[in-house]
Amino acid sequence: MVDIVLADTDFKPRGIVSDTTLDWASGTDENDFELNVGSGIKPKLGWWWWIDGTEIGGRIDDFRTTVASGVSELTWLGRSWTGILSSKILRPDNGQDYLVVSGKLPDVVANLTRRIGLESVFTVKSDDMSTVTNWTFKDPRYVDAYTGLRNLLSSCGRRLDFRAANNHIMLDIVPVTTIDGTVDSDLVDFEAGTKHRVTNHLIGLGEQELKDRLISEWYADADGNVSRKQTLTGVDEITEIYDYTCAEQATLDDNTRKRLQDLQSGGSVDVTLSDKLGERLHVDDVVTASDRNTGFSVTAKVTKRIIKITSGVMTSLCEVGQSIVKETYSGR
Repeated sequence: MVDIVLADTDFKPRGIVSDTTLDWASGTDENDFELNVGSGIKPKLGWWWWIDGTEIGGRIDDFRTTVASGVSELTWLGRSWTGILSSKILRPDNGQDYLVVSGKLPDVVANLTRRIGLESVFTVKSDDMSTVTNWTFKDPRYVDAYTGLRNLLSSCGRRLDFRAANNHIMLDIVPVTTIDGTVDSDLVDFEAGTKHRVTNHLIGLGEQELKDRLISEWYADADGNVSRKQTLTGVDEITEIYDYTCAEQATLDDNTRKRLQDLQSGGSVDVTLSDKLGERLHVDDVVTASDRNTGFSVTAKVTKRIIKITSGVMTSLCEVGQSIVKETYSGR
């Protein structure tokens, strides 16, 4: 059985329940949960819950009741820790174009949690010594706090790590975990295919009209590296238009480059992780697997973690995205 701590609005524990059913998600596009509590203490709206020593928990915001054949079922709904961050916006100060931060990452993250009014929820505690200088939140300038923090930490090879401990929600900064060399085990299954005919010349079109319209051109080479230099021409050149009508030159340049980089996938990939591996991974960690027979190498970033509790048994599932396929066999 899995013990869940129920705490009141002040984070004061009110009881522990183990007769539960849970569907909890954290990641790119899903940061919420559904919780059913059988016997024991019943939670209330605004209460918190967590599983000690893990990132699993959240705040109860709503409930749903279902009646079937005279039997009612109460389901508590709410946001995971990442969902709480997602419901806040990082924005520039008045009179400023961008929000810019500098300093040690733990200090920066602590200041940002205070900025969005969540210092009473999260306690930032990290020994990480990474620093940033004039790191700018842009494209978009207004960004939800979870996405903004992920982007910030990703630029330093770091990720967020949540842990419930001593009746507090600890927010740590840790290096991204990379698991590789797993192809000969039963931990990773994947189906991959090449995709050579991708756009390698992107023409960005910004504000203004006709001959005055702003233009930004970027090129990708055979290895997917993006720059201003064109190396693929003739029949190998594949061109596309990127229409961004309201963009000024600097914004157009940055977004056109990013768009072309996003298009440089080496192919399509479907990656399945075993439950055993899913327990070791968190959002923004990376898995790499390869097939010696074909020379394919697949790198996939974890974009979502899903936890389910049914009949006292907890299972963990990781979804991946932003996958890159590479080939090493001769003839490419």
